[in-house]
Amino acid sequence: MYTSSALIPATGLAWAPDGSGRLFITQKNGKVLVATMRDGALVTQGATLATAEFASETVYTNSECGLIGIAFDPNYAVNRYVYLFLTATNAKQQIVRYTDSNGVGTARTVLVDNLPTAGQNHDGGAIGFGPDGKLYWAIGDLGNGTGVDADLISMAAKVSRAELDGTPANDNPFNDGVGPNNEYIWARGFRNPFTFTFQPGTGKLWVNTVGTGYEQIFVPNRRDHAGYNDFENNQPAGYITPVIKYRTNGTDTRTLTATGAVRSGGTVTFTTTGDHGFRKGEKITVAGVTDASFNGVYYVANVPDARAWTAAQTGPDAASGGGTAVTQDLGGSITGGIFYDSTLFPNDYRGNFFFGDYNSGRLVRATLAADNSVATVDAWGSGFNQAVDMDVGPDGALYVVGVTSNSIKRILPAATGQKLIVSALNVTVVEGGNSVFTVRLAEAPTEDIPVSVARASGDTDLTVVGGAQLTFTPANWNQLQRVVLAAAEDPDAEPDRAAFTVSAPGLSPETVQAVTIDDNTARLVLSSTALTMTEGETASLTVAFSKSPQRSVTVTVARTAGDTDVTVSSGASLTFTPANWNTPQSVTVTAAEDADNTRDTATLTLAAAGGDARTVSVTVKDNDPSAPRITSTPLITAVVGALYRYEVVAEGLPAPTFSLTSSAQGPSIDANSGVLLWTPAGVGTVDMQVIASNGVSPDASQSFQVAVKADEPPSAVLTRPTEGERVSGSTAEFFGDCVDDVGCTRAEFYVDGVLASTDAQPSGHYHYGGEHNRWDTTSLRPGAHQVRMVVYDTAGQRAEAEVKVCVGDGECVPPEQPGQGDGGTEPDGGTEPPPEDDSSGCGCGAGSGGALAWLGMLLVLRGRRARGG
Repeated sequence: MYTSSALIPATGLAWAPDGSGRLFITQKNGKVLVATMRDGALVTQGATLATAEFASETVYTNSECGLIGIAFDPNYAVNRYVYLFLTATNAKQQIVRYTDSNGVGTARTVLVDNLPTAGQNHDGGAIGFGPDGKLYWAIGDLGNGTGVDADLISMAAKVSRAELDGTPANDNPFNDGVGPNNEYIWARGFRNPFTFTFQPGTGKLWVNTVGTGYEQIFVPNRRDHAGYNDFENNQPAGYITPVIKYRTNGTDTRTLTATGAVRSGGTVTFTTTGDHGFRKGEKITVAGVTDASFNGVYYVANVPDARAWTAAQTGPDAASGGGTAVTQDLGGSITGGIFYDSTLFPNDYRGNFFFGDYNSGRLVRATLAADNSVATVDAWGSGFNQAVDMDVGPDGALYVVGVTSNSIKRILPAATGQKLIVSALNVTVVEGGNSVFTVRLAEAPTEDIPVSVARASGDTDLTVVGGAQLTFTPANWNQLQRVVLAAAEDPDAEPDRAAFTVSAPGLSPETVQAVTIDDNTARLVLSSTALTMTEGETASLTVAFSKSPQRSVTVTVARTAGDTDVTVSSGASLTFTPANWNTPQSVTVTAAEDADNTRDTATLTLAAAGGDARTVSVTVKDNDPSAPRITSTPLITAVVGALYRYEVVAEGLPAPTFSLTSSAQGPSIDANSGVLLWTPAGVGTVDMQVIASNGVSPDASQSFQVAVKADEPPSAVLTRPTEGERVSGSTAEFFGDCVDDVGCTRAEFYVDGVLASTDAQPSGHYHYGGEHNRWDTTSLRPGAHQVRMVVYDTAGQRAEAEVKVCVGDGECVPPEQPGQGDGGTEPDGGTEPPPEDDSSGCGCGAGSGGALAWLGMLLVLRGRRARGG
């Protein structure tokens, strides 16, 4: 285990794909740290992991916000681009690109701006590059249901896709140009897609989605809908269903029918009394069948219909029924996943999918069948506290990081014997670029071992340009040696494929599959896709290409929709050649004066002959004098002693100024901003009139009444635990809301009458320990306990909600001394893992400890988020 206090709070990790042995670690507070592997191990200073700072971002860190994603460019070996997903403010997120300059982030560029957030949770963070070379990212529903169901306006609850310059991909499925859709959207219906990864070899996107009732893994294609917030694991026709799912913080129990167990020809078919919701590969425990030969543990082999499922079972043909089928308990908050794409582990691990669960601290292993469907899903490891991300290292080990674990854990097989350790076995190469995989030995040899790398089959456009001949000695056997592949440019639009053999005398050879990202289409790069100007003025943008075209290309610029007062006054035809393709050329747009006083809009289309096309929106502000018009709606209620604020908004030219008349003393309005402020002193009704004027008749007026009421006490809504709920472990839920007419300041959490935790902040949503899954019940004796949440408003008024809970699995007996309980303890100070804000479990919630003992594997030491390729 590698430990360092600098790792807190970690949100992800990713190995640089250049063979340098550098591990990038993202932190919630905005820092990106880099650790380095030497001689088969990460460098330490004493007992502490040595890290260097790559970049530091100023981020908004409330709840799940912060620096929450990292990815490397598919041509990173050449261009050195590193991409970060971060929450910039409480109202926007960004994708930022850095250039890795000798281990330091330089040339910071905001690639995609104004991504949605509510400054709370379900902010996403998954980011990576697909097999098409496009940039993908995912954002959840912002914790408030934004973007769910059929919405195509917001990028919330979506997977989105962009070109490398951050502009929407033209072939995105909902791209409607100037229409209402958000052009970035690629797939939709995801509650909290916290992490995702692209499957090596197939390029399929696997999206890990945190749920309310089920944790789900989807494999979406363009245009797909995962069903949230109408469906979780019960998606009807027309929606995609999860390939892996498990009950959030629990199990599902299904009753078998009286004749619901039939074994025939080595296959057993079980039938349930209701819809079972099981998925292929899911592990099910069957018990209580009248014929006990049917009882046991199975993996779902097929799901013929909603109430039937099959599994393999040897034995004579038979029929019986009754009993139950129970799913396995894996946790309650799915986190980072990765496909194993190396050779250190036994062969049957290759292509397996691993993922973590924050709440349970488990790692889960899924094996795949020949048709790429899920064959088995098993709990594989435990004790990975607050596991948030994982990755496969260049040494073939699995690395896992927890949010506040202070550590990166490295997982190795117990024994391997001498072999070639090759990472990765599936490589993507951008046409005209390079990619790298690494080779080392599993053990020290007794003599020098030469290793050869050569193309065994496939397209000749893919070649070895570095590391074709390697030598490992007793001294350097555990050092990473780089093999560099290159992909030549070609005129076709089809990916090239080739297989490369890595071989050494006396050792089993390994095969690396390489595929190109066809990048032969030169894309238009615009300085802006939206222009705003005033009548009689001009505005400009620049145009260039993303790469050199094969020959000279003419780009035409024309208005294709909107007002004829908008014209292209220069740059209507631009010529780019292989010599000047990356030199920006200017386009100037003019907005003519007109007699009306309305705002004009237009759409420009820039089209390269036989190639790419882009649109630019143009908005023209009118400069003709116009009378003011108030467009805002007043707030008509107020509370005694609380600030009343109404921002009056008015249109007109020149800009209007504001005045106010009121039947009460005290209200005032800012003449320029239109902000009306007032602190009412008593209950009653107040008449107000706002006047907006700008010298053009007539003035605009807005009259309204404000009803002032006394400050009401708050109400307490205890969401979890519920009355009679059974709780256990160190990560139980204890949270709720304060509802008030002015605002709330804090909540207190009591267990058996004893104050155990206080959450002081103004959001109105409160948790024991300050976040989800922080109630440690392990010190409570089994039986009944009383828990209470007390909330306070800004005036100090209070309200409370109380329920009885049952600790443990025994009889729910009331405590002997009510009010003298031994409530859970508060968490250690100074930690701030990103919580999941939902009613059933933390979206990246708390983890539990435990010894690691599984499948003969040894826990030795270290983690990841989203990976392209």
